[in-house]
Amino acid sequence: MSFPHKLMKNNYHTHMYLCRHAVGSVEDYVEKAIELGFTSLGMSDHAPFESLKDRSIRMHQSDYPLYLDMCHQAIHKYQKDIKVYKALEIEYFGEHDVMYQRYLKELDYLALGQHYIKDVTQPNQLRSTYRLTTHEHIHTYVNTLIEAIDKRYFAFICHPDLMLFNIDEFDDFIYHESERLILKAKECRMPLEINVNGIRKGMRMTPAGNRYLYPRKEFWEIVKKHEPRVIISSDAHEPSSLYDPEVEMAYAFAASLGIVVEEALDFSNTV
Repeated sequence: MSFPHKLMKNNYHTHMYLCRHAVGSVEDYVEKAIELGFTSLGMSDHAPFESLKDRSIRMHQSDYPLYLDMCHQAIHKYQKDIKVYKALEIEYFGEHDVMYQRYLKELDYLALGQHYIKDVTQPNQLRSTYRLTTHEHIHTYVNTLIEAIDKRYFAFICHPDLMLFNIDEFDDFIYHESERLILKAKECRMPLEINVNGIRKGMRMTPAGNRYLYPRKEFWEIVKKHEPRVIISSDAHEPSSLYDPEVEMAYAFAASLGIVVEEALDFSNTV
């Protein structure tokens, strides 16, 4: 598939079949990225995470060596054609510092995709980020991400506005919490990701009107106000999604708000 004016040259949020909800091998994605004229591609499949193995569909720990091997093979085979990074998308919980440090010894970067938070109303329970419904949930999510930013393990934050998936009213509290996260990202020069997969899910009619569940316009209007670093990621789960019409829609979304999008990232500053 071709487009008259291709905007994306790098993608750092890419999944493959080992996560069990995507298709295509590392090589499939790399070859597609070369066909598209990409400068670099970051493979960032969902990380093995023992504490989450029964809650989400993700790579098994036993498959991780295969994933690394596939990345290494692609890095070597296509080194003259494209820069390939090996990475993982992963959640943050403060008691797992050793795990993040271990992964970073083997990878180029970690992408923070917070799909769960600790549910303060139910001790020792986790709540899906797709099911946050109260101010307390949002406060916990923002606190979790702020702590993660301070740890410096992560190269960027995937879909930071996913916390608003089930939040219809963007009230003063939600504004304040969104701004608190955005200001922290700006302070620490942590890129925030406009996630194309949210656009692929389409618009839905909600009590607040017809909207994307993410990216959430009100959140990104605050981003424009404070101007932290911003990237756009395909969040591809099949090779054809690396660059599709929804990618162009994401760039149009950013442009409509006056948001400047960074084209490439430097992964030399992670722990």
